[in-house]
Amino acid sequence: MAIRIGIREGLKTIQRNSSLFFLSLLVISISLFLLALFGLVTVNLYHFMSRLDEKIEIIAFLEDNADPEILTANILKIKGIKEVIYVSADDALIALQQELKDTEEVLKVFESNPLPASLRIKLYRPYRNTEGLKEISSKVMLLRGIRETIYGGELVDQLKKITSVITIFDLGLLVIIIFSVIFVIFQTIKLTIFARSREIEIMKLVGASDSFIAIPFAFEGIVQGLFGGLIAFALTIITSRLALSFFSNVFFPQWWFLLGILASGVFFGIIGSSIALRKFLQ
Repeated sequence: MAIRIGIREGLKTIQRNSSLFFLSLLVISISLFLLALFGLVTVNLYHFMSRLDEKIEIIAFLEDNADPEILTANILKIKGIKEVIYVSADDALIALQQELKDTEEVLKVFESNPLPASLRIKLYRPYRNTEGLKEISSKVMLLRGIRETIYGGELVDQLKKITSVITIFDLGLLVIIIFSVIFVIFQTIKLTIFARSREIEIMKLVGASDSFIAIPFAFEGIVQGLFGGLIAFALTIITSRLALSFFSNVFFPQWWFLLGILASGVFFGIIGSSIALRKFLQ
């Protein structure tokens, strides 16, 4: 009963103080949009780093008389191998010609195909590091028919270091943004509560309990959070579509992203109104 009355009072206060409500809604929407935008950038960044990580592989060049099927079967027995792809000498030449479209004259120097056949060896994630690459590469080199292996160990080390730095920086920035959003929303709700201090005092004078007074504000916080989340999600979709016109591989927000923004809006709205009202009532 008290909750129903509190919700009805909350709707009335929203109508009576529409300007304050929409001001708070605007601040919450912008704050959630910035948080969602950061989340979107973070997800795309990790998608990009994940794609780079998946490109870490070992290239094994074959002897002229090597049997690629037998070698593939033997390599797949090595622990840590995810996939082995055979690249013939002709396929390797075609790929090189596509990469060197502007300098095809360089290849005309050779009377025949100078490139050997090879095996692209893809690894599981735990082995995509210098130690794993080195260990597997040494085992592959023991197989008859393998001429040479390459894996770019130094580049892998640099990629891992860059990934670690970005992860630490990203987590630190995420914490700062979350606390900043909470602070801004808290201060905004605090101002709206202060503007209605006389109304709260009258309610206390007529014997209203703290919980009864808090229900309309909590309801208002939920409404602001929900609508703020929807507005933030709409702005995020617009931003994503604009980004797609410049970048082809942009992660687009899905339903779980919407739920995350809405949940964040409701959470921040309830927490902000509860803390601000508790301080005022005390």
